[in-house]
Amino acid sequence: MIFTYSRKALLVVLLLVFFWPPPPAWAGEKGVVTGSVVNVRKSPGLNSAVVTKAKAGQEFELLEKSGEWWKVRLITGGTVGWVHGSLVQLKKTDQKTVKVTGSTVNIRKGPGTGYAKVGQVQAGAVLTVSDEKNGWYLVQAPNGVKGWIAGWHTVVEPTAAQSSGTASPANGRQYLTVTTEVLNVRSGPDAEYPLVTKIGLNETHQVIAAQDGWYKIAVGGVEGWVCGDYVRLSAEAASSGTSSPEASAGNTPLETVVVTGSVVNIRQQASIEAAVVAQVKQGDRLAVAGRDGDWLEVRLSNGTKGWVASWLASPEQPGASSRGSILESEALIAPIGEGRNFRIIDSLGRPILLLEGWTSSQYRIKAAKDENAITLELEGATSINYEGKIARLGIGGIKIYSQDDKTLIELLFSYTPLQTVSFDDTAKVTRILIGVAQTSGLSGKIIVIDPGHSSVQPGGWLDPGAIGIKTGLKEKDVNLDVAFKLKKLLEQAGARVIMTHTGQTELSLAERAWLANNSRADIFVSIHANFSENKKTKISGHSTYYYAPVSNSELSPQRYSRQKLAALVQRELVKAAGRNDLGVFQENFAVLRETRVPSVLVETAFLSDAEEEALLGTDSFRQKLAAGIFNGIKAYFE
Repeated sequence: MIFTYSRKALLVVLLLVFFWPPPPAWAGEKGVVTGSVVNVRKSPGLNSAVVTKAKAGQEFELLEKSGEWWKVRLITGGTVGWVHGSLVQLKKTDQKTVKVTGSTVNIRKGPGTGYAKVGQVQAGAVLTVSDEKNGWYLVQAPNGVKGWIAGWHTVVEPTAAQSSGTASPANGRQYLTVTTEVLNVRSGPDAEYPLVTKIGLNETHQVIAAQDGWYKIAVGGVEGWVCGDYVRLSAEAASSGTSSPEASAGNTPLETVVVTGSVVNIRQQASIEAAVVAQVKQGDRLAVAGRDGDWLEVRLSNGTKGWVASWLASPEQPGASSRGSILESEALIAPIGEGRNFRIIDSLGRPILLLEGWTSSQYRIKAAKDENAITLELEGATSINYEGKIARLGIGGIKIYSQDDKTLIELLFSYTPLQTVSFDDTAKVTRILIGVAQTSGLSGKIIVIDPGHSSVQPGGWLDPGAIGIKTGLKEKDVNLDVAFKLKKLLEQAGARVIMTHTGQTELSLAERAWLANNSRADIFVSIHANFSENKKTKISGHSTYYYAPVSNSELSPQRYSRQKLAALVQRELVKAAGRNDLGVFQENFAVLRETRVPSVLVETAFLSDAEEEALLGTDSFRQKLAAGIFNGIKAYFE
């Protein structure tokens, strides 16, 4: 009986092995959402209730299939539901996936722009990479077309930890590079948040936080969020030592410290015994990337990374004026070849060109036909064929390409660049500081324009400023329009304009002034419209204000410059717009008191006067106001 039972049991086992259906090949596999916004439903079918929505790039675990519908568990949040199979794809663990960031990107027959176009993909498409070559990815589009896509129009898909919240790369810092012409920087991680500022094509910034497909960065001392659909990410290996929990989490801004020792060593590791890699001086400002006990990890502008003793530096106070070295950030990183890089550093509004990997005999600065251009000829060819610009640094054109066995870098500026070159042949580093050649015009001047009011108030509404007595015209709208018209005139004359905001802002008045101080602006101009509460006396006309009392040791040295700027702007404003000349006054306004560059506040006309309110509501009068302020600024620099 025992023998017979064993034979039967064995037969059952064999039948189960050969005839029991195996688990699906995809069981337990991970996938990624490819549609821009995908409904996750309670059951398979378009009539089923939506339980949540998933965005392009979100990862999930595949649980079940029913026809064209997939049952998934979202990695973020753990929600379980059904999605249509055409809007998702499985993600192979041994292959890279990328998300398209360009609005419409070409797929080509080979890895280069010289190959024929075989198809296109739209922003948000998630593609599996089967091969890589010279910065290009071999992919298959959702419609089945297979070909090569430029890597700089994509971003490598983050891990589940990165997708779910605010984790930064485990292997070091993360950077983003803008892939669209103009990108909005907002106060929060969503398109509904107020606009803080704008950045341009190919600008590179360090990521200090990530959330729901948005990345937090710092621009000119102001923090904000950008949409991940319009950037590409790159990682940089972490230095030796232990980064702080804050830096690892990526959810707090980089700390800035000021050197307090007279001459302080930057060391290779977090130890007094470690080799010295650089030195800094008292008053120098350093960006902190990590901590290890009593040591701070810092990065210098020439790319050197090292450690400084925390007892030789102190945290910088917000709004403190700049002293010593200026905090610098990378605006462009171009890997020319093995161990050779070309970088453009944003030194608070002024560019620095950095060559890494060449001695002074291995490159030359060639004479250019255009006096506003610089051409660098570097030893060794490159596979890069790049064109771009960095408008905020006054660089209207950048070209990087090979010619014979050389790499050529052509740079076109909006002003005549003045070069100051320093090099270290031992380290193979050359630093070219770009200044503005002294001119009598506006070319290359940095001008900060502050449209008055529009501050975000508790509850989300905007400070309107004065309101017209007849039509209810809001001062904030007048100020912004005049500011934009002035900006256009200044940029046409070759100046570089920084706006404190482009419609709304969370900056305080002191922070608006701080923006001018820390961008090394030549002048600051705040634009307003006036209002009088005196109903018995009719008051109308133009007035301009400055502030530089003799008793103020910081501002009194600028007294002549501030008076001159105010007087010339007032003179030309009256000429152009033709209203009453109320004169130039000294007044302790916050934006004038806190600026450390020549500054004026312009009261264009009165919203309390029915006639001037009507004029302020017209495009032609606002253009006259802008022209008057422009002519005054132009006269100041001449």
